[in-house]
Amino acid sequence: MNAAPQFSIVVPCYNGSATILATLQSVLAQTCKDFEIIVVDDGSLDDGAEKVAQLAAGEPRLRLVRQPNGGVSRARNNAIDEAHGSLIAFLDADDWWDPRFLETHARRFASDATLGLSFSVVRFVDHEGRYTGEFSRPKLSGLTAADILATNPCATGSNIVVRRELFEQVGGFDSNMRRAEDQEWLFRVALSGWKIEGHSAPLVYYRNSPEGLSSDLEAMYGAFQDMLDCARRRAPRLVEQSGAIASARMSRYLARRALRLRQERAVARRYVTRALRKAPAILMSEPKQTVATIVAAFVPGCDALFRQLRKA
Repeated sequence: MNAAPQFSIVVPCYNGSATILATLQSVLAQTCKDFEIIVVDDGSLDDGAEKVAQLAAGEPRLRLVRQPNGGVSRARNNAIDEAHGSLIAFLDADDWWDPRFLETHARRFASDATLGLSFSVVRFVDHEGRYTGEFSRPKLSGLTAADILATNPCATGSNIVVRRELFEQVGGFDSNMRRAEDQEWLFRVALSGWKIEGHSAPLVYYRNSPEGLSSDLEAMYGAFQDMLDCARRRAPRLVEQSGAIASARMSRYLARRALRLRQERAVARRYVTRALRKAPAILMSEPKQTVATIVAAFVPGCDALFRQLRKA
């Protein structure tokens, strides 16, 4: 490439052999073609890197970077050091994009100079790539640091597109974090004053895997508490005001996730109980989601209700 591309697409990959080629094909199928792809192999033990190298031999926009295993944050940060684009998009090795993903975000950035980070609605698929009927319902505009503290509107790192200058201002992902690193980074973005805004079209496909990091619910909760500790050091008053409701929302989310993963109902009950202990007011402030989660967790045979819950 003689000129810098508009997009640098960062793809961290650890043992992603089964899905990495489909993920990359979703990039190559984009209607916007002005991009480079940087795949960072994070010390994989499978042949995923070899598959990427073979594809790169015939695709000049794709290059492979290898590193000893250091986690997704370090892989993303290393890729940024290699990137040339003015816009940076992140895509995990088991997710994929709608063909209009880059085109849509390019238009959004071109039309709003104050927009620092753009995202979209997410479709959830199972580990075999089949659409579950679920999609994210994030707040799309007017997002504040308190909103980010309570929930990750992007849902996945594969849904983040950011201006390079924002990344340079805010800094990279915390390489000491293996989970919740994207939410901690988004919190810093929200504190920076840049606008974070979402698009209502579902343009990202997020794979739920029973073996993935997000299936270990207690580890996810622990990582969330670590994220709160990081946020507290940066904005202690905000965390004092909003930390309890944020923890309650996280616990409620984990209850819903336990049901989605078909774990024992007692697991979902434990997280619902934790949510109500953390912030009983969540029952009044967000009654629809909270009551539906309580009923689904505590009342056997509520499959129809849970289907509604999954779409709420």
